[in-house]
Amino acid sequence: MSTYEPSLPDLRARIDLRLDEVLTERGRELPDAAPLVEEIRRVIAAGGKRLRPSFCFWGFRAVSGGPADEVLDAAAALELLHTFAIVHDDIMDKATDRRGIASVNAVKGDDVALLVGDLALVLADDLFMHSGLGPQVIAQGFGCYSRMRQEVIAGQYLDLEASRSPEVTEAQARRIAVLKSGRYSVEEPLAIGATLAGATEAALGELTRFAAPLGEAFQLRDDLLGTFGSATATGKSVDSDIRQGKRNILFAATLARLSGDDRRFFTQRWGAGDLGASEIEDLRALIVESGARGATEGLLAHLTLEVEAGLDALASDETSKAALRDLARVSIERDS
Repeated sequence: MSTYEPSLPDLRARIDLRLDEVLTERGRELPDAAPLVEEIRRVIAAGGKRLRPSFCFWGFRAVSGGPADEVLDAAAALELLHTFAIVHDDIMDKATDRRGIASVNAVKGDDVALLVGDLALVLADDLFMHSGLGPQVIAQGFGCYSRMRQEVIAGQYLDLEASRSPEVTEAQARRIAVLKSGRYSVEEPLAIGATLAGATEAALGELTRFAAPLGEAFQLRDDLLGTFGSATATGKSVDSDIRQGKRNILFAATLARLSGDDRRFFTQRWGAGDLGASEIEDLRALIVESGARGATEGLLAHLTLEVEAGLDALASDETSKAALRDLARVSIERDS
């Protein structure tokens, strides 16, 4: 990776320190909710790359052209927002693991997990609104921030609706991926940071040409890891997407390429409640043998080229471009 300040590990450490300070303050101010605050802290401390805060930080830096310390609180708020999303996602998916630890719902039950997620969202809003950037600046950035919150909920809804349908097209699966993760993980955090720095519409358009394909590539990598990754690296079961019957791009692409008995087996057993280990391996084999895995990896490679072209065309300082290039690499090449 390139040399710039702060480095991605240093920025993550600064974000984690600020989040720890905020949660300590809130635990003192809300002693009755301290157990909920500690669950938020436990989830955050378990891992994560802090990509959303990092994209926000470097989106600000790419537009301002100078130090971006003043955006740190607003950036950190996005990690609290992400905590809300993953805690609620685990409730919906009945997941038992997250980042290598037991999920909140597995430890505390769905009711408490719901409140933990709600509190993380409220704390995210509070940190964003009191990030010290000034009311007019915050008001400008809040439009992007609010849109980000709405889109991730819409994406979750579409994902839920798709899970009830026996068939999902590749176009539908890609749309869900964009709303549920792509825009929320990359495009909107970058836009929030840029807007807080006073970006013009032209500057936002340039950033979008880089961020839009990167957001989708991020989710495609997530789908591939969710089926073919390592449980040790991802921190959760790599059977979970199949057991939960996720209607992701791998499912849609496989379904489009199967017929006859293979298609019937795939549709009937994908997400079945009584799936055995051998059947999961058979389902994985169909994804590979149908060409769906290869097609998804090919789409990922195509999106990567779009990301590189968008970054090359970005009118920003070389330091910011170097950081964004490394963030793109981490997003696309990650193994967790």
